[in-house]
Parts: sequence; structure tokens; C-alpha cells
Amino acid sequence: MFQRKPVKEIQTESARKTIQTQHERFGSTIGINCCFGSSNIGQMTGFIARKLVQEIPNAFMRCPLALWPQVEGPTQVLLYDDFQVVIDGCKDRCLKKTMERIGIRVDLSYALDEDFGIDKERGPEFDEQKMLEVAKQIKEEIWGGSQEAPLAPGEG
Repeated sequence: MFQRKPVKEIQTESARKTIQTQHERFGSTIGINCCFGSSNIGQMTGFIARKLVQEIPNAFMRCPLALWPQVEGPTQVLLYDDFQVVIDGCKDRCLKKTMERIGIRVDLSYALDEDFGIDKERGPEFDEQKMLEVAKQIKEEIWGGSQEAPLAPGEG
């Protein structure tokens, strides 16, 4: 189980500043985590995450690869997010399982093949229009039907 440290005990200065700045500005933050795998749907997860953080002011892409070796800075920043969204490419849901195994609560989880009916294919090419549609659906679920970005997902 990973533990969130008091901000003043985090050794990585950039992580301390990120946590303080984002929470001072927004009150709460949404971590957008994606697998960014090598197949079409794996690649699509990264572009969906990017689209979400462009449109939701208090949403930030995180580096879930830092979790397993417990790289302090990125791990602590992720642990300070108030709401976690995981976008996996396929039904194996590797990222969701990894985050849950180490004790991180996942608030929303998606697998593009299972939840959106997108076929997994070799290679990085994907349907950009479909990616935008999926990003819109996920954004609407994060916002809970509101037309304004949430400061605390699920409220309102």
C-alpha cells in the first residue's frame, strides 16, 4: 500500500510545488491516468486523456508508470489527486488493476474495447472521431451532467 506523505516531507521539490499550486488554485484535482499501450486502443487512451485535461481545468495527466518503482515525485502527486480516472485500452484493465493492487481508489474506470465497443487492432492508428466521441462521454461522466467543470467530482 502506498501512503501519501505530508507535503513538507516530500523530497522532490517539483512534486511539492505541483501539489501545492494545483490544490491552491482548484481546491481539488482529478488524476487522468491512461495505459497508452501499443495497439490502436492503447494509443487512443493517451489522446483521450490529453483531450480531457485540455477541457477540464482541474484535471491533470499523471505518470502511473512511476507507481511501481515508487518514484517519489510522480507517485506523491498522483496520490494527492482527489478523484482518479483510469482509461485502459482493453478489457485486461492493467492500469486499473495496478492502481487498486497498491491501494489507490479508482473512481471511474474505462476499457475502450469493453465499454465503448472499439476493436483492438495492431498498430497505433485509430479513428480520431471515435476518440473525440469517447472523450466527450467520459468528460460528461466526470462532470456528472454539469455544464461547468467540477471542483469536486460527483458533487452537484
